[in-house]
Amino acid sequence: MRTSAVLGLLLSLFAVGCGPSLSDPPPVGSDGNIPPPRIDGGTPPPLGSLRLEPGSSEFAIELDMPAELDYRAIYTGMDGTDEDVTTEAVFSLADPTFGTFAGAHFTSSTSRAGRTLVFAMARGRTAQAALTLHLRTIVIGPGAPPNAATLFGGPDAPANAPALVYPDDGTLVPPNLNELEFHFLPGAGNTLFRLSFEGTLLQLEVYFGCSPLGGGCAYTPDEATWRLLADAERGTAPVTYSLAGVDGGAPGGVGHSASRAISFGEVDIVGGLYYWNAAVGAIRRYDFGRRGQEAENFLDASRAGAMTCVGCHAMSRDGTRIAVGLDIPAPSPYKVFDVATRAQIYAQGSMFGGGANFFSFSPDSTQIMSSNGANIAWRNSTSGAAIIERLVAQGTMPDWSANGAKLVYSRPGVAVPCFGGFCGAPGVDQGSLEVIDFDGASWGPAATIVPYSGQNNYYPAFSPDTAWVMFNRSPSNVNSFDAPDAQVWVVGATGGTPIPMSIASTGGDSWPKWAPDVQPYRGGSVMWFTFSSRRAYGLRLPSGMTAQLWMAGFDPQRAAAGEDPSFTAFRLPFQELGSGNHIAQWVTNVERQPCSADGDCPSGEFCEGGICLPVIE
Repeated sequence: MRTSAVLGLLLSLFAVGCGPSLSDPPPVGSDGNIPPPRIDGGTPPPLGSLRLEPGSSEFAIELDMPAELDYRAIYTGMDGTDEDVTTEAVFSLADPTFGTFAGAHFTSSTSRAGRTLVFAMARGRTAQAALTLHLRTIVIGPGAPPNAATLFGGPDAPANAPALVYPDDGTLVPPNLNELEFHFLPGAGNTLFRLSFEGTLLQLEVYFGCSPLGGGCAYTPDEATWRLLADAERGTAPVTYSLAGVDGGAPGGVGHSASRAISFGEVDIVGGLYYWNAAVGAIRRYDFGRRGQEAENFLDASRAGAMTCVGCHAMSRDGTRIAVGLDIPAPSPYKVFDVATRAQIYAQGSMFGGGANFFSFSPDSTQIMSSNGANIAWRNSTSGAAIIERLVAQGTMPDWSANGAKLVYSRPGVAVPCFGGFCGAPGVDQGSLEVIDFDGASWGPAATIVPYSGQNNYYPAFSPDTAWVMFNRSPSNVNSFDAPDAQVWVVGATGGTPIPMSIASTGGDSWPKWAPDVQPYRGGSVMWFTFSSRRAYGLRLPSGMTAQLWMAGFDPQRAAAGEDPSFTAFRLPFQELGSGNHIAQWVTNVERQPCSADGDCPSGEFCEGGICLPVIE
């Protein structure tokens, strides 16, 4: 039961005579408790305190055997006298999926591990106690017989060992990633497999057969199994996992893989991302955490009024506006749209010049920086009118910080050739990174935070807390447009020694972008970032093929110590394998078209709860 519901129930016990209706919210004191009813309109009498016994509890649940416990609620009066008020107390859980209460008797779930709180309410006071559930359980997956767990008792057979391929060791994933494939080579003679996870709170064994994939096999946890694992191990120490294989038809020796580690973020990622699908020349959209959803077609050439395609794009941080370049990959015509309705707000430029292909909105979405690759203009994002036509005389790839106080950009060391209003280069050569500060009315002088020293530096982006700038570097100093040796680096927002993020970025990784939030993680914090990469995706996509969007965690504490702050990257699961996917622009909220019926929605969407949602097939 939610705390608010419990408060409402307790209020009904106090309701006598004339007074507030039960639909009115209960008067909660500054300490979070409900004060007792006033007597004759005066000061309420003082209250004692309430405690739960036991004050904390920890259970190990073995293979569908629930844990049970009787709680006691003890009320201590102002005179220091204890009174057992268990029979009049109302007991509840912060997360009801952990079990049930019958009065004060708790029975645990047999399919939930993790930490939660137990609440008791009595006599206007609330008490709480910590509850931890450890769980050891098995899951029989596709292709495995019901007795699969009994077939792995044979001797160790190193010659038959399977090999894990993907994800790589040390991956950190958001708990609401929802879908993650495990790729592996089966080993000689193996047809039945056991994937064992050893976590802080969960011991999980999953049994399954081989789902063939690229000379090996793949396994994808179903939603229930993923939730069991991810929810139990949110924000804990890394979970160790390994794979065992056996001949399911004639069990004998058991092959064992080397172990790997995977970690889960502490909280869910909210919002969504918009990226460029190069194969169809359209902007795709994904609502993060919607299981089974493929990315939806958000803005294509026909909707945008382009001749062939849309590509380069930028989102306002609140998700209400999008700027997109049309057709050729150069300073082409561009348009700004309202995201919810896809209605055009303004357009600028033509095929003969005056356009832009790099953009960044102010935090409140009312202004926009646009660049033609040579210089940066500061504009009103509703009319397109210039506030300052050449705010930066030589610079491109602008990014406006989330706090509104800074603009970072790449300064080309080689001037971009311009003929009239047409500037012909979509990329940067010999780039350095500069920052200018904003006081709310005007911009200050430029300060170099990454000088050019033989490597090309470009695609800068501020972290959500404005403390860091992530960027691309080409060590061989090639042009920024799809540089084959592109690496992801990071530097402090005021400069310092740049740090290569070599754990996440192995080369050929372009367009780094941050997810919008700083999240708590294991007593510190974590941020997330994405980039496009042509690396191999396990057994499903060889290296050097279509670029895919990859994601990784960023530890600002390690960055502050001068260490590589990145975690091992993973491929985002909703993409099209047959297309190059680039420029994942994150938003805090996915704005959708209002509706009253399915007919109000674009093709491929339906009306639910007053908004248009994508059809999940």
